[in-house]
Amino acid sequence: MQKLFSPVLALLLLLSIGACRSNKEELVLKGNEYFPLKMGVIRLYQIDSFLYDNYTGDIDTFSKVYREEIKDFYIDNAGDTNYVVNLSYYNIFRVKWEVQQSYSRKITGNYALENIYNHTQVKLLFPISKYKTKGSSYIWNLNMFNNDEGANVKYTSVFTSFDNGKRAFNDCVSIGLQKPEAGAVNNIYEEVYAKNIGLVYRHIDRSDFLTLGKRGGYEIFVRLLP
Repeated sequence: MQKLFSPVLALLLLLSIGACRSNKEELVLKGNEYFPLKMGVIRLYQIDSFLYDNYTGDIDTFSKVYREEIKDFYIDNAGDTNYVVNLSYYNIFRVKWEVQQSYSRKITGNYALENIYNHTQVKLLFPISKYKTKGSSYIWNLNMFNNDEGANVKYTSVFTSFDNGKRAFNDCVSIGLQKPEAGAVNNIYEEVYAKNIGLVYRHIDRSDFLTLGKRGGYEIFVRLLP
């Protein structure tokens, strides 16, 4: 009886484990495709900035189209390949694109990093999977490699469609602050990356209504153009 019972029990146990794994199985990707690094790639972005004066209540608005191009690469001391990105604006008087600033990007280990003026931020954390939008097991510090105040972010949605107001995208991942603030004090940081494209949207709100009841601070929207 014991010999008959043990194999049956083992079989039932295996079936049970298999069912649990099937129910919990989630799509997992390394994530490199959301942070593509390839020489010669050019993207156009519209950047809208709003500066709020909390004394006068005035709002200064600036809107400009910028071109981002991966122009060069180099190997750093860690042996990682860093891609040099030029951000340019179009000079209508000189009739040409002129570089405003350069920065670098690389993927190393589980991190997608962007370095601007020796200030490195962790843009994406790999691998990317659906279950990691839940709970606190997949939160990272955007500023873990610089001296800025900690900013804990997480994936707020993955593998979903997104419309940035200029164009619709499929298969996107969204990043946001773990505890954003909205109201008297606004502290919003959002980024959306599309598969095989990269950044398609960014929204930063650092404004408040703490002085004279008028809004002060700034707000920025970055949108990839068609």
